[in-house]
Amino acid sequence: MRTPYKLIINLVKIIMNVFWGLKIVHKERLKDISNCIIAANHISLNDPPFIASIMPIEISFLAKSELFKNKIFGSLISYLNAIPIRRGAIDREALQKVEKSLQDGKTILIFPEGTRKSTKAKPGIGKIALETKTDIVPIYIENSNNFFGCLIRKKRLCIVIGERIKTDEYPIKENIKDSYREYSDFILKRIYELKNECNG
Repeated sequence: MRTPYKLIINLVKIIMNVFWGLKIVHKERLKDISNCIIAANHISLNDPPFIASIMPIEISFLAKSELFKNKIFGSLISYLNAIPIRRGAIDREALQKVEKSLQDGKTILIFPEGTRKSTKAKPGIGKIALETKTDIVPIYIENSNNFFGCLIRKKRLCIVIGERIKTDEYPIKENIKDSYREYSDFILKRIYELKNECNG
């Protein structure tokens, strides 16, 4: 892990603990986080740095291309391993970069819903996982969008680490596009099944 990267994520961890009252469930599952896709629900712009900061290794993540228009901010998130992706269309260049990174043994954070406003999985994560035969680690994050509630400790930032999903054990249909959609739905379902563990 690069020193500046480590300093940044340690700062984020301090902020999460002090202001958000961070709670991590099944932290022991992060020991097996290499060469996989981290799949998480998406409710806040805080989600990528919050999730990245609890990882024991550097990870990459997809970020909407509009965030790179500001040169300073774009340079910062590029340094933090962000991969730009265009929304509203199939961005083949971004998908190729993701697939190449996974083939090189890296770990990438992907939000199956694509955006904070969506409640349905996009087929992209299923396509990437099945084509690269990459395992999935589902993560559920709660209250990353509720700064005040967490500050006064009415709420807590909760991150639940799910069990690794073996992609090569998922049955492939004759129509591969159906498999992409169904696997994406399956992944999102596994993410939201973790929700109750925040109340444990």
